[in-house]
Amino acid sequence: MKANAIDVLTTKIYFQAAFPALRVALEEDPKQVKAFKDINGVVEFRVIDDENPLSCYMVFLTDKEAKKTKEERRFKVYQGNYPGYIEMKDGSKKEDLKVCKMYFKSIKSLLGVFKGNSPLEMLGIFAPLIKNAFNPITFKFLFLMLMLTKTMPNFVPTDSNPWEQYIKVKLSLVLITRALSVANKENWEPMKEWTSIQPDRTYQFIVGETKDCNGNVIYPRITANLRVKNGMTKSSKGCVDYPFVLFNFPNPDSCIAVLTNRYGFVECVARGCVSIIGAGDSYAVGFNAIMTKCQNMLVPSKLVQ
Repeated sequence: MKANAIDVLTTKIYFQAAFPALRVALEEDPKQVKAFKDINGVVEFRVIDDENPLSCYMVFLTDKEAKKTKEERRFKVYQGNYPGYIEMKDGSKKEDLKVCKMYFKSIKSLLGVFKGNSPLEMLGIFAPLIKNAFNPITFKFLFLMLMLTKTMPNFVPTDSNPWEQYIKVKLSLVLITRALSVANKENWEPMKEWTSIQPDRTYQFIVGETKDCNGNVIYPRITANLRVKNGMTKSSKGCVDYPFVLFNFPNPDSCIAVLTNRYGFVECVARGCVSIIGAGDSYAVGFNAIMTKCQNMLVPSKLVQ
């Protein structure tokens, strides 16, 4: 079955931006750290399309095994089919990893799982879950994947739950900056149009530390950025010294006000939820608009802002 261009792009964004963003949860969420501490395995996604068959695979390794590999990473997402092995430092190939095969009959079926409006649209998950029911990594991965629901605009943790606020903001900013870069590389017209006329510019996000009621820091500040240069883009979790535009949020709750459209963007600025530092407001507003448009591709249509 042939999918339309937007659905193909959306799937690529999930594979190239959303899945890599799960590293945040794997490194910082105590439940996920514990769940994957002793896992050596692969989760492979394949989706059938007449013209655009898409696939990616995620490698999960223990500290001990990761140190033996060429890249020394406990978690990494690769595009394409899993070749049946991972490469080791000594030139050998490790082939004994358990593989969870999440295969979907169409792009529509896969996107129904990630952004379906109803349980009926999400039925595509049952076939791969049943086929992998006895694989020890399957349900661990399912709960990890559910972390992506925290980036949805209808997930609105309050300041009485600082951990949920922190993880929502960090996941969301890592995901959306990567998503914009992927969309640009895949020639999404709104993004290409926006980037093509820009010289070397960095759009930086900084979210202030999370503090308890006594003013003690309980979670560090969050940073993410998107660099644009003559039609090219690159996302990063880092912080640059002189960004073209800086979106400066005093705390995660203020950032959530923007991410969930609690107020319009201009009103968020007026209320002090975000300070725009650097270029004129028109650049910040334009960037927020294209960021929202990209985010809307990744959420159920009933949640589109």
